[in-house]
Amino acid sequence: MGASHSLQVDTSVKGILLLTLPISLAKLVPELNYLFNAVFLSQLGVKELGLVGLVGVYYLIFSAIGYGLNNALLAIMSRRAGENNRDAIFLTLWHGLVVGTILALVTIVFTYFCIEHILIATGVDEAGAKMAAEFLKIRMWGLLFLYAYQMQNAYLVSLQRSKFLLFGALIASVSNVYLDYAMIFGHFGFPEMGFNGAAYASVISEILGMVTVFAVIYFSKISIKEGIKYHWEIQKKTISLVLRQAWPLMGQYAISTFAWWIFFILVNRNYNETEQGVSQVMRNLFGLSGIFTWAFGSSTNTIISNIIGQGKINEIRRTLFRIMAISGIGISFFIAVINIWPSVFLGFYGLGEDFLAEAIGPLRVVTIAMLILGVGVILLNAVIATGKTIVVFWIEFAGIFSYLLYVFLVIEIWKMDHLTAWMSEWVYWSVMAFLSIVYLWKGKWKKSLSID
Repeated sequence: MGASHSLQVDTSVKGILLLTLPISLAKLVPELNYLFNAVFLSQLGVKELGLVGLVGVYYLIFSAIGYGLNNALLAIMSRRAGENNRDAIFLTLWHGLVVGTILALVTIVFTYFCIEHILIATGVDEAGAKMAAEFLKIRMWGLLFLYAYQMQNAYLVSLQRSKFLLFGALIASVSNVYLDYAMIFGHFGFPEMGFNGAAYASVISEILGMVTVFAVIYFSKISIKEGIKYHWEIQKKTISLVLRQAWPLMGQYAISTFAWWIFFILVNRNYNETEQGVSQVMRNLFGLSGIFTWAFGSSTNTIISNIIGQGKINEIRRTLFRIMAISGIGISFFIAVINIWPSVFLGFYGLGEDFLAEAIGPLRVVTIAMLILGVGVILLNAVIATGKTIVVFWIEFAGIFSYLLYVFLVIEIWKMDHLTAWMSEWVYWSVMAFLSIVYLWKGKWKKSLSID
C-alpha cells in the first residue's frame, strides 16, 4: 500500500498549469449555474433577471462561507501533503464534511424562517420578496451537496490529482444546462416551473456533481494508492484545528459576499429594471473571469502551503511571481476578447440594442477590475497559505469597509450612474492587493508557521 508518487508540489510553469487548469474547469460549475439561470430567466422578463441577481448573491453568501471552510481545509491538507503526513489528509477532509453538513442545515433553517422578512425590510417590494423567498427555500438545499462537492475537490487538489475534478464539473455543468432549459420552460416531459425551475435544476446538478466526485475517488482507489487510511472517528483536536483555521476565512468570504448583496439591494432600490439587469450581467461576467483567477488563487493556496510544509520558505517569492505572470497573461487575453467583441457576450441575453448600449460602459469598468482581481486573489491566497487566517480576515474587513463606504456614497447619497457604481470593484481589490503585499513582504509570518 505504498505511495505511488511524491506529494511535494511542482512549482514549474508546467506544474502550475497542470494543477490550475482542471481547477478552472471545475469552477465552471457554480458560474455556469448562475450564467445559464440568468440567460434562461431573462427570457421570462427583465424583472426575473433582476431578481436572479438578488437571490444569486444571497446564495453566494452561504456558498462563500463554505468556500472559506474549503480553503482552510485545502491549506491544511496541502500542508500535510508537503510534510508527507498522509493519514492526516483524509482526517482533515472528514472533519470538514462534518462541520460543513451542520453549517448547511443551520443555513437552510434560517432561510426558511427569515428570508422573506429580510428582503421586505431591505426595501424589496412584497411581490418580489415572496417570489425570491420561494426560490431560495428550494435553492438553499443545494448547499449540502455543494459543500461536500467542493471539499472532495479540495482533497483531490491537495493530492495534486486536480485532473479528476473535470469529471464532476462536466456532469454538473451539462446537467444544469439541460435541467434549466427543461424545468424553466417545461420541455422533455418536465412541467413548466418558470422562475423556481432554475432552483430545482441547480440543486439537482450539485447533487450529481457531488456523487460523481465521490465515485471518482472511490472507484479510482486514489486514497489506497497514496497510502492514505480512512479515519472516521471525531477528534476534538482536529475539529478545533479546522474551526480555528476556517472561521476567519468563513467570516471573510461571508462579509465580502454580503457586501455584494448590499450592493445589489442598493441597485434594486435606486436604478431602473434595465440597469438592474445590466448589473446582473456584470456579475455573471465578473464570475466568468473568476473561474480563471480564483483557480490560480486555489493553486497559490495549495502550492505555497505545500512549499511551507517542505520547509522551503525561500522559494515562495519566486513562485508567487511566476503564478502572477501566468495568471496575468491568461486574464489579459480574456479581457481583450470581451472588449473587442462585447456584443457576442451581451447578445446571449437577447434583450435588445438598448440593453447592449446600456451595458457597454459597465463592461469596460468590470474588465479593468479583473486585472486588479487577478493580482489580489493570488496575494490573498498566499497569506491564507501561511496559516495566518485572522490576518486575512482583517485585510478583508478593510477592503469591505472601503467598498461599502464607496457604494453607499455613490449609489444612495450622490445618486450616481451604475457605471460609476461598478468602480467599487477597483476600490475593493486595490485595498486587498495592497494590504496583502505589505503583510507578505514585511515577513513577520515566517517566525511562526505551525498550524497545529
